Amino acid sequence: MATINFTYNYPYTYYSESKGRFTWHWSESSVTLNRCYTHPVQFNSSIPKCSHINFDLEIENTGSGTVLGRSWDFFIYRDGYGWYEVMTFTLPDDGKYTIDTDIGNYNISQIACVPSSNPGSSRTWTNGCSINSITLTETLEANELSTGMFQYGIFTNRSGVKKGLTEVYANIGGSLVRATDILVNINGNLVSIAPVYSAYLKTESERMYLYKFVPPSDGTYRIQNKRLSGDHEIRFYDSAFTPLYDGYFYGRSFSLTGGSVYYITLTHYFNADESESYLQIYKED
Repeated sequence: MATINFTYNYPYTYYSESKGRFTWHWSESSVTLNRCYTHPVQFNSSIPKCSHINFDLEIENTGSGTVLGRSWDFFIYRDGYGWYEVMTFTLPDDGKYTIDTDIGNYNISQIACVPSSNPGSSRTWTNGCSINSITLTETLEANELSTGMFQYGIFTNRSGVKKGLTEVYANIGGSLVRATDILVNINGNLVSIAPVYSAYLKTESERMYLYKFVPPSDGTYRIQNKRLSGDHEIRFYDSAFTPLYDGYFYGRSFSLTGGSVYYITLTHYFNADESESYLQIYKED
């Protein structure tokens, strides 16, 4: 299996104290930045090689005087190095500002915003935050898909003849054995029906799996999740890791080019319990 440096936007940028690898909460401990005391945003795990962040900041005055309409600084905590000032901005008079900035591929575990200089002990404030996106890079193994678990073709059932996806078993010596290849006689030649590419996945908490897929020929391919329990979300990318669908899905069809490289991720939804499913890919036409 090849190792891939996979850059993506983390999908679960929510407030959560107990779940989510990179979800966030307010730190119980205060820090001093620019001689100002503040409780920073703390992530549940260190974010690897964070390259961009976008979040909405909302500051409300709670003391005499105002901290609005003045210069503020945005800081990140670089693991192993400490606090680092990323940018300076002017906080509007309504106390609302959106931070949308690149970060130099640092491993970070906290972020904070404070006035650029101490405004005085009588001027106090509360912080509000809503994180919109975090871009990070993880090193993942690109797993290969297997065939033989499922079959796609025309099969008989109690309703008659129907084209679809199924599992086929044969009675061999009194035992049911899964058929991993089915041959059909076409004009006197035995031909295998088109393979279904699949992967089995069972996870107890949030984790991402990456799969490489190279379609053998041009056509329309169905990518879907046979969910047994919990929640595994599918996302789909081209060879440059450009998303080919906006967001996640559980089953969609795509027109793909034979011989081209595509990548699929299955991610355990951060708030789901134990999850079990099969990733299935097959050519429809």
